[in-house]
Amino acid sequence: MKFNHASYISKDFSNLLENPIDYNVKIRVGKTPNIKEFRAHSIILCTRLNDFYKVFSKHSAKYEDGIMTFTKPNISPSVFEVLLK
Repeated sequence: MKFNHASYISKDFSNLLENPIDYNVKIRVGKTPNIKEFRAHSIILCTRLNDFYKVFSKHSAKYEDGIMTFTKPNISPSVFEVLLK
């Protein structure tokens, strides 16, 4: 039987999105009344999309209780969720 590491790793990352234990990033997207907050891990975001390296390195985030917080009203929650997954 062949063991597929990639499928297990992918499932683990998906689980972190659903239950973001020890997250260090909050991203609020959308406009009222359609706003959603996503919680994530900066290391995973940076490995999935190089643009996050730029965002984190520019210090454009606000910090709330040690958590990097971004607000992006120009992105709809449904679109951002697809991008994140």
